[in-house]
Amino acid sequence: MSVSRSPSGALYRARAWFRDFDGVRRMVERDARTEWAARTALETALAERARRGAGSLRGSDTFAAAAAVWLERVERLARLGQRSPGTVETYSRQLNAHVLPALGALRLGDVTTPLVDRFVTDVHEHVGPATGRTCRSIVSGVMALAVRHGAVPANPTRELERLSARPRRVPRALSEEERARWFQALVGDQLALRQDLFDLSAFLLATGLRIGEALAVLWREIDLDLGVLHVTSTLIRVTAQGLVRKRTKSQAGERVLQLPEWCVILLEKRRAVGVGADEPVFGTVDGTFRDPRTVTRWLVEARKRHGFEEWMTFHAWRKTTATVLDEAGATARMIADQLGHSRVSMTQDVYLGRRSRESRVAAALEGVDPLSSGESVGESVGPGTDATA
Repeated sequence: MSVSRSPSGALYRARAWFRDFDGVRRMVERDARTEWAARTALETALAERARRGAGSLRGSDTFAAAAAVWLERVERLARLGQRSPGTVETYSRQLNAHVLPALGALRLGDVTTPLVDRFVTDVHEHVGPATGRTCRSIVSGVMALAVRHGAVPANPTRELERLSARPRRVPRALSEEERARWFQALVGDQLALRQDLFDLSAFLLATGLRIGEALAVLWREIDLDLGVLHVTSTLIRVTAQGLVRKRTKSQAGERVLQLPEWCVILLEKRRAVGVGADEPVFGTVDGTFRDPRTVTRWLVEARKRHGFEEWMTFHAWRKTTATVLDEAGATARMIADQLGHSRVSMTQDVYLGRRSRESRVAAALEGVDPLSSGESVGESVGPGTDATA
């Protein structure tokens, strides 16, 4: 920086070369009545140019301010279909409940690795491992944004130790005897039949779908002539939006499944009552989607009525399908494709075929036809009757 009097002698002129954000060196000048004022004006102008090149966030900004910018970006990605609305809701809830009360008032430059480590460890210990992981992801996302804006030199979450979660209960699969007992119990349960629990349980057993995926299936996604199901979407509930049908969580979740013949027969009976192509297969009487949480509550109530243990959830049916296929000799890759998992191992991902309809899968599921497990069910309860929960 150099300072000299202007040609008229009435002002001081401060000058300096500045390499702009486009890489071009430019002369920047500021005039003032005193030498000190000219230097100050030039320093302010240079600092402003540096901020424009680095981004809108600065190290002196608070974590809360950066978090607002980050969350707005996540919401925009959700509108573009690149993030799940459920993810946005979870991030927003945990950000307000845990992250901002602990870190919100800090300046970005003061968010250090030891501080974040202590925060994440406390949440992990006192709230839960899942919440701890989510909070770590939020802090990592906010600070990564700050790095991209040039507000901080590095992301303080990079050096955090990964905390192991408490052992979770391993999901159990229903045995052949338990499956028979469940379907036989539902045969005489008129409430459960009106709630479609028999057909839905059978459908889950035949496909291995998640409950949200099963309730999102439309009739146009099933080709009963070929016995094929196209899985494309899932149902979630989002605050202030209600039920949202969105694409599956990952690309592997979008899959084509071959249905066993007994499942095709079950679906043909449901379709015979008259349905629209864009209506859900397991919808309400007026052809709208059922809430996965409501249907899960129905399962819990039926489970209690018939003396089944708490572990018998909709996810247990998913585990049961995988166990049936495993016992029938299906490969891990075949089972992963059936369930919509993205990876089994690097070797299997690279060397085994993906996303093809496998006739052996349908053949294995033929042997677990609930219609042949006990008393005759009679006519399947179709979508024309609804539950009175």
